[in-house]
Amino acid sequence: MRRVRAVPVLLTTLALAATGCSFSSVDPHTTVHVSGRALDAAGRPLDGTKVLLFKEADLGEVVFGTALVLGSLSTICLLPDAPGICEKARHATTDAAGRYRFTLKGEDTQGSLGTEATLDVVVGGGPGGSSTTVGFHAKDTEVEVPDVRLADLAARHAGLTVTWKPLPRAAGREPSYAVQLYDGRTRSAVWSQPARGGRATLDPRVLEDSHGAVAVGATAELPGGRNTGTVHASYLSRRLPVTATAGAPPSRGKTCAPVAGTSVGRFAACPVTDGDLDRPGRLPSSKDGVTTGVVVDLGRVRRIDLVVARGYAGQLLVEVSSDGRTYRTVATGSGRTVALEPKGPASARYVRLRSATGLDESLGAELSIW
Repeated sequence: MRRVRAVPVLLTTLALAATGCSFSSVDPHTTVHVSGRALDAAGRPLDGTKVLLFKEADLGEVVFGTALVLGSLSTICLLPDAPGICEKARHATTDAAGRYRFTLKGEDTQGSLGTEATLDVVVGGGPGGSSTTVGFHAKDTEVEVPDVRLADLAARHAGLTVTWKPLPRAAGREPSYAVQLYDGRTRSAVWSQPARGGRATLDPRVLEDSHGAVAVGATAELPGGRNTGTVHASYLSRRLPVTATAGAPPSRGKTCAPVAGTSVGRFAACPVTDGDLDRPGRLPSSKDGVTTGVVVDLGRVRRIDLVVARGYAGQLLVEVSSDGRTYRTVATGSGRTVALEPKGPASARYVRLRSATGLDESLGAELSIW
């Protein structure tokens, strides 16, 4: 756990303003009721269906190191062998009319800085089936969530080419889509790629040698509800098994060193080239300060065609070097999962990924170099 001794009031206020967070007006000691209906894809009530409610990590919890890495909670926590982290979620069961109800305290709807936390209601169609997550804020003590509706995206795939049908109008406004890969062992998402047009093809290298599953996700703004603020619904299709064909990348098992700014630390066995695509690497801190990146030693100079980064934050720079001293930037990008191709031919022994703005990247999950 990262410790922060103090957070200046001005810095905290500016950060909250920058992220659009609002302070909660709900008394932390009062009782709050959250209720709504769960429906199937045809709009019929779901009777006897498990519903989950959980609070997303907010800025304050991240700052003070108390955030939970929820991952793909909407799918993982609906499985029979759900991990221990799912104990943080509240549970309810729908009645014959599809209705559910949660009772909690005002403080359960707030972040550690007194902000309005994002609350998520999750409904699933069974293990491996579709699921819907609806995110909202508790604006008062009686919260009525818009109907949580399962959606049939009719996802199909041939290899890593995936097709789907669009959301119905009842599922929300201005939907956006993404194709996601899930690890077969942990069932957590290890890749997400924006998509449109009802069809997308994934590069087999992003799956590496890890068998898993593919699904289509969609997000839309959902009207209705009471005392919820703006509501967003996230829909996930049933997961379809996929077989890895690319094998392990050349970077698998290679040594790496933490980076602070542009300063490189000591090379050692590497937690971000171990083939575990979703576990945080927990890179050691550099003697020069915050770990803002990592450099991988490929052992010899080789051509660099693709760099796949998972679990990193903000704007990222990919830099290469043949001697480990002089680096040049060959690609930039941003996103929690990102695949970056060099702009022009690139050959190197050392590949460095670092934050362009000095963010802490010590929890990056994996860096794969092809």
